Amino acid sequence: MIRFTCPGCGSKLNAKEEIAGQTRKCPKCGTAVTVPAVSEEAGIAMSETADAHAQPASELHLPTYHWPERLNRLNRYLILDKAHLVATWVNNGDGWMVKTNYGFVQASRNFELLPAQGDFKLVELDMELRPEGLRLRGIVVYQLARRWALTNLDKGDDRILKSIVGYSGLNRDQKSVVLKCLKEYYMRNVWEQAQGVLDYLTNTDYHTPGTLPVA
Repeated sequence: MIRFTCPGCGSKLNAKEEIAGQTRKCPKCGTAVTVPAVSEEAGIAMSETADAHAQPASELHLPTYHWPERLNRLNRYLILDKAHLVATWVNNGDGWMVKTNYGFVQASRNFELLPAQGDFKLVELDMELRPEGLRLRGIVVYQLARRWALTNLDKGDDRILKSIVGYSGLNRDQKSVVLKCLKEYYMRNVWEQAQGVLDYLTNTDYHTPGTLPVA
């Protein structure tokens, strides 16, 4: 039996070893959690109380999620820490751009600026091209691995996708950052009709991983 913790609400979860590497939703908060290969508490005996309250994720029988293998060239991507914009990508040939105190610099030429560990979210601003022009359609939020994820930014546009470990929500500060980016990067007509996205970025739901259906 694998024992681990939900990153969304902190609940203790149990899962059978045969579903290691698969993703299930937390039965408490709905956050998509990837079952680790080994227990997080390896070598540390769980108390009987903690074991009794563990939720059997393996009994949910939910489908495994599959992350994208390539960035969508129509979309824009943001990487956030707990309260700030860390990096951004758009299909303009510059690759991933890392934010510094002096503006944005290319990750491919400034690998020393890429942190080796931390809690980072990858935000996908989903766009569609309509007859009247580019329009915001939705938003999806991914949780990145806590170690070595951002060190992939200088190795190619799509490499960061290999560091996705699950879906995630955004806290209040992160939502404010995304909303600010929308207003800075796009003209109002691109996002003003995306009411679902605007509602998501201004509500207090910190668990839902965006507005697009996940599969």
